[in-house]
Amino acid sequence: MSISKVQALAVPLPPLSEQEEVVREVARRLSVIREVEAEVEANLKRAARLRQSILKRTFEGRLVPQDPSDEPASELLERIRAERERSSAKKPQRKKPGGKDAGRRYVATSRVLGGDQPGLF
Repeated sequence: MSISKVQALAVPLPPLSEQEEVVREVARRLSVIREVEAEVEANLKRAARLRQSILKRTFEGRLVPQDPSDEPASELLERIRAERERSSAKKPQRKKPGGKDAGRRYVATSRVLGGDQPGLF
């Protein structure tokens, strides 16, 4: 399609008053969008501040009332450490991957894929 053909086309336009109304409505809606975007941005910042505040209070031990009969964290951590040491002493050590058969599986995989070059599998 050439420029001369496009210029020759008649393009119907609505009356000027209707065009102005459309422009006003688009401007109004864009304004609403900007307001909503600003509100969302403010709420995201507020949520980040609240999260930091909650984390801070949690680590300070002020998020919930403390029970004086609870054991201190240092004692709890020591008890957990001791339990882990006892359980790891009872369990046999697992073999690490990549033992003597790892190369054979690698070659077999490349043969299945039909290539002479080793694959990435």
